[in-house]
Amino acid sequence: MHDDAPRLADWSPLAARFVAAIGTEDFAVALTAALRQLAPFDTLMATFYRGSATPQTVHHDLDETQALVSTRFYESGPYLLDPFYMALRNGVRPGVHLLFDLAPDGFVRSEYYRTFYRRIKMTDEMGLFIATGRTEEWLVLSLARGLQSARFSRTDAARLSAAFPLVAAASLKHWDGGAGTAPSTADRLASFAAGRLSPRERDVVYMILNGRSTRAIAQATGISEGTVKVHRRHAYAKLSISSQAELFSLAARHLAGEAV
Repeated sequence: MHDDAPRLADWSPLAARFVAAIGTEDFAVALTAALRQLAPFDTLMATFYRGSATPQTVHHDLDETQALVSTRFYESGPYLLDPFYMALRNGVRPGVHLLFDLAPDGFVRSEYYRTFYRRIKMTDEMGLFIATGRTEEWLVLSLARGLQSARFSRTDAARLSAAFPLVAAASLKHWDGGAGTAPSTADRLASFAAGRLSPRERDVVYMILNGRSTRAIAQATGISEGTVKVHRRHAYAKLSISSQAELFSLAARHLAGEAV
């Protein structure tokens, strides 16, 4: 740990800055600078997870295009396949966790990786899992590295773990202003494509948005995979789209309150 002494010594004044900035617009910038001193990364997102409700992103440092994919698109359905979300639902402990410690075997071949992770051009992610003290409610700080960077190391995680108690307390103090329950995905998508699709087509579309494969949809609905594909094709035609990516984009716009 002696090699970390200069790094941690430099971190103390940075920590003092983000603590002093709690409740101001300077907090996120100060926190980002402090965290990068311990483990360099490219982007930071802060997201609340409340049980099975749709995640709520309260901070990101992405440009407009990145934000559309990483927040609106993510919140419209792909989050259900996110190893971070699944870990929260499965009782993960508060603290610092590396993505590839939580991800299942074959993660890079998964539906989530293909439909979301690859699109946002990240190579790795590390999460600071902060329990708010309310039932099934968490604030997760997601630190991400782009494709040109190496994965996070155990040393990176250890440094952040040493700082975790202070970072967690400050982050909750700053961002935990609204303790209300966010509406569930089911509620928010209830009016998506209303009047445009048949009941079966809407079922198929909703399950696609929830990350289910053709086989899983067939098993859940009791119809053949071929029939699922027919319903999907008809739904896409009625929505004037031709791909799953366009479906996610359309649903994201609906969730954002845009007319689609």
